[in-house]
Amino acid sequence: MDYNVNSGGLVLKTDGKLLLGDICSYSGTYMRDAASGETVLLDGIFWFMNQAEDGIYYSDQQRGHRLFRFDTALMTAEPLSDSPCYGLIRHGEWLYYINETDRKLYRCLMSGKNETRIADEPVESFIVEEEQVYYATGQGIRTCRITGGGREVVSDAVAAGLLLLGEKLVFADKKNRYLLSVLDLRTGSIDSYEDLVPGSMNSDGRFLYCTNRKHDGTIYRVDPESGSQIRICGERADHLHIVGDEMVFSSRYEWYGMSLSGGQAAKVIT
Repeated sequence: MDYNVNSGGLVLKTDGKLLLGDICSYSGTYMRDAASGETVLLDGIFWFMNQAEDGIYYSDQQRGHRLFRFDTALMTAEPLSDSPCYGLIRHGEWLYYINETDRKLYRCLMSGKNETRIADEPVESFIVEEEQVYYATGQGIRTCRITGGGREVVSDAVAAGLLLLGEKLVFADKKNRYLLSVLDLRTGSIDSYEDLVPGSMNSDGRFLYCTNRKHDGTIYRVDPESGSQIRICGERADHLHIVGDEMVFSSRYEWYGMSLSGGQAAKVIT
């Protein structure tokens, strides 16, 4: 699964172009051509960008957080729904999101039609994996089928942010000082990292990458299988995105790129 949405979905690479939201002055969204190096500023602040064959689906922060589709060929934006959406995730032909009015979880078709509610209680964050949805509430972590049926309790842990790596759910545990915690779905056991308080989190499918609030927001790589951890970047960072074999993150309101293995970060846009 693409976990860039967990970091705001502010960075997306598509058709040889890199899109980055302006998080400094919130003037719009940058689109940089990889071949020419030319950068243009698009109208609208694209959050929670999801790629599809017919364009990019996103929540526009300049237009009441409404659902939009951007056609990269025609360079046009089309409104799809008036619902203010947060944490937008495309899964097949459906779009899942938290409605910012009632904070409940919904889904609709990619046309914006057939909106249905998936969860009846306020949701802080969620992920969609194959036929299951995992979502965090104030009472604990829940799961249900992608249609909203078969709701079950996973844990009474109160999570901030959710990632799924194999059979392990990763989150910051609100009940336990926001420590980075790993829940084994097979056994129900939870292991926590005493020296890691994650801010922004992301994953390449094997490793977890997170900013550590205990160490000035610098970037750590964690192996949930072995429990090992290492700091790979000393910059204060936020909005961690993974684009291919590179990490793109914000630092002091500017975008930087760095290899997933660590090293020197360089500005993406100067």
